[in-house]
Amino acid sequence: MKEFKNYMEQVKHSVSQMVLFNNYPNVSGIYFNDDLQAGTKQALEDGNVYQWYAVELIGNEDEETERLGIFWDDDLEIYIMPVTHFGTGWTGVYPVDERESEED
Repeated sequence: MKEFKNYMEQVKHSVSQMVLFNNYPNVSGIYFNDDLQAGTKQALEDGNVYQWYAVELIGNEDEETERLGIFWDDDLEIYIMPVTHFGTGWTGVYPVDERESEED
């Protein structure tokens, strides 16, 4: 597993283009499904997804896109990346691993 210094570096490794899409939960009612990574699902349940991005991947889905919580929306035919931190620049945020649940 690749190590990253910060969240920005982690995103740049997997994502070539991204567009802020904060209206995503209103457009797609199926975003909360069983295909989401455990940490992303937990963040949704807790109300901790602060931004949504429509993204284009550099390569194929892999371990790194899973760590970011990126998932494919079949209806819209786009990849979606939820962001679960707020108020800090991405270079000041530790890399994330959305494959695991957050512990209380």
